[in-house]
Order: sequence, then structure tokens, then C-alpha cells
Amino acid sequence: MLDFPTNGTATVNNGNRTIRFGAFEADLPSGEIRKSGSRIKLQDQPFKVLQVLLEHPGDLVTREELQSRIWPEDSFGDFDHAVNVAVGKLRAALGDSAENPSFIETVPRRGYRFVATLDEGPADIHPQLPPINGDRLGRVLSGFNRTLLAFLAVVILGILVGSGVYVGHRTAKWQPPDFQRLTSSRGTVYSARFAPDGHGVIYAASWDGGPTEIFSTDPKIPGARSLGLTATRLLAVSPSGEMAVLQPVDNRFLFAGRGTLGQVPLTGGSPRQLAENVDWADWSTDGATLAAVRNVNGKQRLEFPLGHVLYETAGWIGHPRISPKGDQVAFLDHPLYPDDKGVVSVVDLEGHKRVLSASWVSVEGLAWSADGTEIWFSAAQAGSERQIYAVDLSGHQRLIFRSPGGATLQDIASDGKVLLTRDEQRVGMMALAPGATTEREVSWRDWSVPTDISGDGNTVLFDEEGVESGPTYTVAMRELRGSSPPIPLGQGMAGHLSPDGKWASTIVSDAHLLLLPTGAGTAKQMDSSDIQRYWHGPSWMPDRKQIVFSANRPGHAVQCFAQDIDGGKPRPVTPEGVTFCLISPDGKLIAGNGLAGGGGWLYPVEGGQPHAIPGSQAGESFAWTSDPSWLYVYQWNRAPAKVYRLNVLTGQRQFFREMAPPDVAGLHGIANIHFSSDGRAYIYSYTRLLSELYLVKGLK
Repeated sequence: MLDFPTNGTATVNNGNRTIRFGAFEADLPSGEIRKSGSRIKLQDQPFKVLQVLLEHPGDLVTREELQSRIWPEDSFGDFDHAVNVAVGKLRAALGDSAENPSFIETVPRRGYRFVATLDEGPADIHPQLPPINGDRLGRVLSGFNRTLLAFLAVVILGILVGSGVYVGHRTAKWQPPDFQRLTSSRGTVYSARFAPDGHGVIYAASWDGGPTEIFSTDPKIPGARSLGLTATRLLAVSPSGEMAVLQPVDNRFLFAGRGTLGQVPLTGGSPRQLAENVDWADWSTDGATLAAVRNVNGKQRLEFPLGHVLYETAGWIGHPRISPKGDQVAFLDHPLYPDDKGVVSVVDLEGHKRVLSASWVSVEGLAWSADGTEIWFSAAQAGSERQIYAVDLSGHQRLIFRSPGGATLQDIASDGKVLLTRDEQRVGMMALAPGATTEREVSWRDWSVPTDISGDGNTVLFDEEGVESGPTYTVAMRELRGSSPPIPLGQGMAGHLSPDGKWASTIVSDAHLLLLPTGAGTAKQMDSSDIQRYWHGPSWMPDRKQIVFSANRPGHAVQCFAQDIDGGKPRPVTPEGVTFCLISPDGKLIAGNGLAGGGGWLYPVEGGQPHAIPGSQAGESFAWTSDPSWLYVYQWNRAPAKVYRLNVLTGQRQFFREMAPPDVAGLHGIANIHFSSDGRAYIYSYTRLLSELYLVKGLK
């Protein structure tokens, strides 16, 4: 029998080999883990990792020990990949984060440490959603406990009857939440807020492929009225009837946009411009000041009031909401753009920031509860089917509402009414195969993101980020000719194919850079040295002996590195602040973002003075042609996408082609365009977001 310390020093056991920590309990004999009494799906190897960590709470468990205990027969490459995947799945099951661990801390290049306090006492069993057949209660309670429960129920019933409470209780029936659908057109609802009276609803939507527009509606009267603000996003509505809006809007990622922050009354008119390069904003409860997320020198700042920085990050910030008392700002903190995985955080007026929630694979939508004691948000542990949760300022988290298909929280009124959208999100792939004359859909599941195409245009590398792929995603490739299914290669976010097509690069959990064989062979993990976080997909040098990738070291901003695949340490090849690193066909230049925004820049691999790409425009994505003098350029996440060829020496720009899927309803944008060497075959991703807006009463 194992003894488990409760505070890192004592060695006590609760006697039943069920180990409790926070809202979780691990049942060692059955190999099950439960949260608040509900079983969480966890595979055998991740559970074994948890079991070993629980044997030594607070102490370092080395990777060598994990290998000897769980993977004794595996080679180093196989083990390294297996333990990374297992820890990633374990963190996902616990809702934990490698960046802000509540349970499992990574000790770089050494191993892992279980950092939560173990609980001697009985688990607190509060089912989130009881199963229909009610058999979970039977599993939790022993026969003795069921008898005791029945006896206590009789005693309590007698007390209630004697006091007259039971009679009143019989007349009070539980009421399920009441849902009222407010929209019926096909398209996207980007944001919705209650009007100052707490009754009317203001929302921004794009219907049937049209521009984003702001509407108002009365839930008691069918239909909606346009406020005359087109190409405009709604950010917030003040108690005095002033709207904070974005105009014009540069679509970013799902609900995010970027533009000039303006102020305009609900009665209409032209917005008064307040600040540029803003993504989000919220009014204080008195309507006197605004909090905003602004982009400055490649970083995002949370300001409240405007101009006063409370928090800054190299990642991105979403959905800021000022507390009812005006003393704190809650927001969603995302470590990597444009991925919407992240945590719920709060910052006070002195700039003291705290993380309140576990890490989520997808988290969008946030609002303070009606009484101001909790922060409600919508999140998912895998995929994009978000559910509604609440977390208080002590970090206690609970499920509010589980919706088939997922939901996104929009707003909460002072009387507890809720606005939410039911969202159908999809990222798909369209391709023009070699020799074909029309594009065709080549998506695999519900979130397929292409990252590279072979020189002959027949093989596509992509990653699948949907719910079936779990928190670490799946790297796969497929042939564009014919109809053969995709071939999974391994875990992670895909990078690029090697020039000979034998390897694919991938980043697993932002912490490990692997080379996956596209045929027979064993995965190879690159030496991370002092890399703290990997950013975007690694590309290959033409000699196939080196890769180039973006990452950051502790205490440093992101920059591009080069590394030999057969050994050696990563070495910086650009200044700090460069996020995207695309190597030229001759291996001499890296095309990347500029240090102060704007268009693209060229960075010599062997050193030298970087220079701006002439003719490059802000917000453009780019990809090299087979000629190192020319780039393909296009505005990221626009639809349709107009692709140009841009000469990096002269700035000459030539229109190349336009592309878009045939169905434009809910089409959010086109990105990740990759061309074959001759430019005749290509692949791109499209994002579609279809929404229905609901008014909900009775959520608690």
C-alpha cells in the first residue's frame, strides 16, 4: 500500500487507495479519475503517469523514472514522444496548464512535479449533470451509506413537515432554463449586449455573407432594427446608452476584430474616434471610462482607463470585462496567437494579475455574474464545443450549462438574464489539385489547418485541431490526387515537409519540436536547450540539414532560430520580436513580420542589416514562390482572398488569382494559402462561424 503525503512532508493515507486533490479523485485500483463525482475519460498511460506523480507529491519525478516504470521497452525517441503525449492528455483531463500549473509542473529537460495539495478528507461529490439512469449514485455510495442516507432523509423530512417548510416546498417546482431564440438568419453573431434598460438587446452580426452590422431587438416583438452602422463591430454598451464600437474592422480570429475604437449613442450617428489598433473594449458600470485591448509594438496591452496599462503580453487578450465595483478587470489570457486556448485571469487597478481558471483548449466569451461574485465564461477542454462555466475570485470553478454543440457567453443582465450564442464553428480546407480545373473540399474532420504543400502539389501537410484530436492535436498528410484518406503522422501542430518529403516538423504542446517520418521510421525530438516556448511551425533549409522556427527563451521575446537536425543547439538568426519565419528557396533570407508592425521584413540568415519588403502592406500574409525574388502576398483572413506576386527587390506587385469557397454564409476568412512550385496547385483554409442568438432565463 502506498503512502501519500498531504503537504509534502506527512505520509498519511485515507485507507481506500482513493487519492483526492481539489475537485478530483484518483481511484488507483480501478484506474479511474473523477471530478466532482463524474468520471473523466483518461487512457491507461496518462493515468499511470498520474499514479507515479502521486507517489511523490511535491518532489521531482524524472523522465528516466517514468520511462523505467511505464515505457521500459521503448527507444528514446518513442518514449520521448509517448511521455509528452501522455502528460498532455493528463493535463487536458485535469484542465491544467503547462504555463500556469495547478497540478503538474514541468521541470525543463528533467521531469515533472505534482504541485497540488492532497486531501485526506472525503471527496465532495456534487454531480454537475446527473446521468439519466442514476447509476453513478449507486457506484459512489456503499450499501451502508445508502441506508444511512435513507434514514437521514426520513429524519429531515419529519423536521421539514413539522416546521411547515415541506408543505411550501411541495408547491415550489424546479424550473428548467427558458430559452428564446432572437435571430433566424444564416450567418455570424459576433457580439451581443443588453440595452441599458436590461430588456432590449443590441448585437452585431453578418448575415448571408454581408458586412457586419449592428442591430437592436425587443425580445417581446419579433424582428430586429438596423442601427445604420455597417462594417462595424459592437464591443460594449454603457448604462447611459453609449456604444463602444470598432470601425473599420479587420477580422482577426473568430470573434476578434481590430480597428479604431469609437463611441456612438444608441440613437445613431457617426462614431467619435477614441483610439487606434484596438481589439476589445468595455465600459465601466458608471459609463464614464473604458477598458481596452490595444496593440503596441507587437504586444497586446490591457488599458484601464485608456492609456493606463494594467497588463501586457506577447500573446493576446480577449473579452475584457470591468467588475461591477470597477476595481478589477477580468479577461481571457491566450498565450499564442491565433490559437484561442488560454485561461481566465483578473487584474486589479494596480496591475496585480491573477490566473483564476485552469487552461482550456478553447475559451471565448466572458462576463461578471449578476451579483459580481463570479466570472462566467465559455470554454472547452478539447475541440470548440464550449460550455458555460463560472469561477470565483478564489479559483473555485463550476459548470453552469452544458449545451449540445457548444455555446458562447455574450452578456449577463443585472437580473440574471443571459445572452449566449449557439455556434457551429469549422475550419476546412479547399484545394486545387495538380491538373484540376476546379477546387474541391479536402477537409478531414472539423478543424483542418493546412501548413505546407509539396513541390509537385500532390501532398498536403496539415494538422487537425478538432475535438477528436484532443488537446495536443493531430498531424496528418493526404494526397490531392485521388480519394485516399489522410494519414495520421503523430501529435502536435504541423510545420513543414522536408524538401525530400521524408519528414514533417511538428510542435507538441508548445514545448517540444519533433520531426515525424512520413513513411517508416521513428520520430526524432530536437534538443530544446533553453527554449521556453515554441511558436509557429518550423520550416526547412534547402539543404535538409537545418530547420528554422520561432520561439522564445526565458526573459526574452519571440525570435527566429536555426538548428541542425542532427545535433547542436538552437541559435538566434533574427532580432527579438520576429514571430513568423519563412526561409527563402535559396536559404539566404527569412521573411518575417516587422518589429514595429506594418508590412513584412527580410532578415539575412548569416547576419546583416534587415530591411522592409518594398510594397508589403500591413496585415498581409506571405509565402515564397520558387523564385527567391518573389513572394505570394494576401490579406490574412479576408474573403475572398486576392493573391498577388510581390517582388521583394523592387516592390512590383502583380495580381495572381482570387479564391473563395462557394458558400459564403458565416465565412470568416481565408488563410494558410500554400502553392506548389509552379503555382498551379494550391491549398487554403477557410473559417466558418454560424451563430444563433438566445435570451436565457434561469441559469444559476
